[in-house]
Amino acid sequence: MTGRWPTIFLLWLAGVLAAAQLGKMAALMPAIRADLGLTLTGAGLMISLIEAGGAGLGSIAGILAARLPGRGVLAAGSALVAMAGLAAAAAPDAALLYAARLVESIGYLMVVIAAPSLIAMTAGRHSAAALALWSTFVPVGIAAGTILSGLAASLIDWRPILVFWALAVLVTLPRTFRLPALAEHRQTGFTLPPPAVWALALGFGFYTTLEVGILGMLPAYLAEAWGFSIATAGVVTGATSAATIAGSVAAARLIGNGDSARRPLALIATGLALPAALFFPGFPGEGLAAHLSGAMVAAAVIVANAISGLVAAIAFARLPVLLRRSGASLSLVTAANGVFAQFGATGSLIGPPLVGYAASRWGWPVVAPLVAGLSLLSFAGFALGERLAGKA
Repeated sequence: MTGRWPTIFLLWLAGVLAAAQLGKMAALMPAIRADLGLTLTGAGLMISLIEAGGAGLGSIAGILAARLPGRGVLAAGSALVAMAGLAAAAAPDAALLYAARLVESIGYLMVVIAAPSLIAMTAGRHSAAALALWSTFVPVGIAAGTILSGLAASLIDWRPILVFWALAVLVTLPRTFRLPALAEHRQTGFTLPPPAVWALALGFGFYTTLEVGILGMLPAYLAEAWGFSIATAGVVTGATSAATIAGSVAAARLIGNGDSARRPLALIATGLALPAALFFPGFPGEGLAAHLSGAMVAAAVIVANAISGLVAAIAFARLPVLLRRSGASLSLVTAANGVFAQFGATGSLIGPPLVGYAASRWGWPVVAPLVAGLSLLSFAGFALGERLAGKA
């Protein structure tokens, strides 16, 4: 397995750089709002719009990508992300910036469908550990995007920062073309993944709604409610996102090969319930806020995210397991990733504007009960997926 890890790491890095395009916009949004006059809801949509391609086309794209070389899909997606990033940097107004983000979303979708499929094929029987690593691509990417962009925004305009992220993708693109040939399981028909995968993806979609919704709007929350600077809010958001890695690492060690149904559900319940409780001091009401500082609020959100990392890691690790338990062919792994991408992207697309709208209408403390409700829906989806796979 040792010789396979450089390839797995390169595939993971492609995902990290794609996810950084989400983090960069979250950190730069206070400056972009001031420059282009976006509302809080509009800002949330701008952040999450990179998920529009997956939300609208994920399942179809997964079926189509299963019939194409994975390396080609990955390289084309990375190139599209880079080109759209350069176009966004040159956009003179909000309308063209929205358009560039839509194009960027198509490239992002291609990356997040192709890369985990290639990782699963490369890792073989060690796919649970490799996919647990893959599950960190969003928190690591958002962390890198928010921290570096937030620090840079205190020194330079937001447009050169967008150019930097586009160039970062372009620099790594030649390595994508040199990925070793893999024994890919090409799909010859248009068979849909089994119901268990759709249920698992539904649970994952509700999880990404709350997770990306919080991370996307956290800089705005810290700046408006607690007086953090753009740079400090970006660093805190990056640390919050990076903390998710702790839960992912713990899941990789605890879940093993993922063949037990009870332990994954127990870990998912832990990864949803404890963070939901911590978000109440993270987004406190007036009475509790009077006894808390900005540092204490930030700490509560960071710890919540560290625990929630269990959920994403287990979700990705369970995907090939539920395929096997449902009697499905390995050729469906790319199509299944497309379903996963669709539900995850839909949640990511809805999350930031949903949190932004709720906060603008009822105040930031409403975010905590909103997260609690989404956590319950997420667990219901995961539990249904396990039940359907067990029946199959």
